[in-house]
Amino acid sequence: MRRSVLVAIAVAAIGVSAASSCTKRGDLDGVAEALNAALSGAPPRGVTRDVWATTARFYAARTGAPAWVDAKKPTKRSAAAVASLEGARKHALDPADYDAAGLLAERTKLTDAKDPKDASDDDRRSALAAFDVRLTTAMLSLAHDVALGRTSPGALDARWKARRAPPNLAAALEGAIGGNLDAWLDAVRPVHPEYAQLQQALVELAGVQQRGGWPRVDPRGLGRGRSSAAVLPLRQRLAAAGFLDDAAGTSKSPAFDDAVDAGVKAFQEHHGLKATGVVDATTAGAMNVSVDQRIAQVGLNLERWRWMPDELGARHLIVNIPRYHVIARENGRPVLDIRVVVGKVGNETPVFSGDMQTVVFSPYWNIPDTILTGETAPSVMKDRNYLAKNNIEVLRVSSRGAERVDPDDVDWNDDEALKQLSVRQKPGAQNALGHVKFLFPNPYDVYLHDTPADSLFSRQGRALSHGCVRVEEPETLANYVLRGYAEWPEEKILTAMNADEEQHVKLKDVIPVHIVYFTTWVDDDGGMHFQQDVYGYDARQLQKQARKDL
Repeated sequence: MRRSVLVAIAVAAIGVSAASSCTKRGDLDGVAEALNAALSGAPPRGVTRDVWATTARFYAARTGAPAWVDAKKPTKRSAAAVASLEGARKHALDPADYDAAGLLAERTKLTDAKDPKDASDDDRRSALAAFDVRLTTAMLSLAHDVALGRTSPGALDARWKARRAPPNLAAALEGAIGGNLDAWLDAVRPVHPEYAQLQQALVELAGVQQRGGWPRVDPRGLGRGRSSAAVLPLRQRLAAAGFLDDAAGTSKSPAFDDAVDAGVKAFQEHHGLKATGVVDATTAGAMNVSVDQRIAQVGLNLERWRWMPDELGARHLIVNIPRYHVIARENGRPVLDIRVVVGKVGNETPVFSGDMQTVVFSPYWNIPDTILTGETAPSVMKDRNYLAKNNIEVLRVSSRGAERVDPDDVDWNDDEALKQLSVRQKPGAQNALGHVKFLFPNPYDVYLHDTPADSLFSRQGRALSHGCVRVEEPETLANYVLRGYAEWPEEKILTAMNADEEQHVKLKDVIPVHIVYFTTWVDDDGGMHFQQDVYGYDARQLQKQARKDL
């Protein structure tokens, strides 16, 4: 719902505070009373209860004093406040959703009124109070959306929770009144440098948009050594994205030369594509995504940073699902980057944060019920030797302990009976979890682990698992996690991984793990990266925003 409905705000407030030094307190009493009357009611249509409660706290802290008007008209600082609503664009938000144009018109009307006596004192006070509350509510609505987001992550996946603690928006606005209103949103926006980098990307893409966007590229399978008129728009497209310098980008040469080849490969690397240098249909498709769509994609990812906790941990791991990588970072800098496999569509890896507490060497794999009934049982019924071939055992667990069950005594057709059993794969080379797993307790039973299926890591798209995250270099990750543990040198870690006997190592200090979903980001060189929307979350989020289904 567009926030232009704020124009319907009649008045609201809670109290009144100190007046400005050049206005007597008594002159503002009527406006203050109007504020009080307005804020005592329910939130106006289009204003959330959270924002309305914040508005109340803002005026209460001012002991009810108006923020943007005196006894006669809007103050000069109200002009700066209205202008600050245009700052929504820097955060991929629309000033129209915060009634920027309507507030500007209302301020002009109240300021230009030549003779306040033409209206009754009560009408004038009510109009000034209404404007004050309306402007405050608009600014706090914008601040809320910049700080915490307009959409709910649960609308994309019920397991996805917003993890940022709300900043004190009322205090931030009060602090900005006597300072720089142009930059006050910086005090409430997400603190992460990645957010600011995406803001700069937004500026650069807006510049491309203002210049008319970028040309379409012909998907003809252009490659090195070819010469075609289709190379000219390709040059322009690469130059627009910064993958060709100005001279090569404006060249009239139809030759697919070394510079174009290098530019295409760089483009592919920045878009999650195999760097072949050939402009095939997939590469051309990525190039022909419009600048408007890329701007919208940046906006979606800015929104997701609003759902992230401010504190990620001085030493932490980030698994970015669309990028298919786990990155270890220390004080915000990457120190390790490893390819991963994530959950396939239908078994999506959830987005959440947890604390790694335990490393398990030579783990058992306790087969989940869904895999047991959907995959293991059918395989056993086809091949009675399936369990033995795959080193799988069946147990019945009770208060007396665990006892082995003869697979021939199991009704593999009875799903409910199977769920009463524990079916697990023993440690070893065949184990689905490989030689090590990394546990960070969570409601989804998701963890990082090794895998015997190493060939999968050579694929570009690696959404292939049942939901857990498979790691290409488990020994490297184990050495990193246990770095500084004198009792766990590299050779002992390698031995434990191949011992065929499960061993748990409790970490002395937990390591935060953040599983995230970012389809665009900016690297340290300023290059913009765009990834495929593997789970369809971008598309779903855009639909929610288009319907204003917030």
